[in-house]
Amino acid sequence: MEMICKFVVKDGKVIGESIDVFENTLIVKSGSDFIGIPLENVVDVDRERITVKDFDEKIAREVGKRWIVEKSKPVSLEELEKMGL
Repeated sequence: MEMICKFVVKDGKVIGESIDVFENTLIVKSGSDFIGIPLENVVDVDRERITVKDFDEKIAREVGKRWIVEKSKPVSLEELEKMGL
């Protein structure tokens, strides 16, 4: 099931929007931050939202920071050619 561009809900409250899956974590844009919630903490996925259970917020913020670094790396010309760009 698709897990991108859905509201993420914890304890009945929307905490952000899912934007990626990275290293077995769901990357969520939460306010001005990015957090990584382990996929094992996903309880339910429907058309509009993903429900998650409690997770370690400190680790989630660390994963979010690592995701930003990884996704900010420049792409080489060889990689672009492999993608057909």
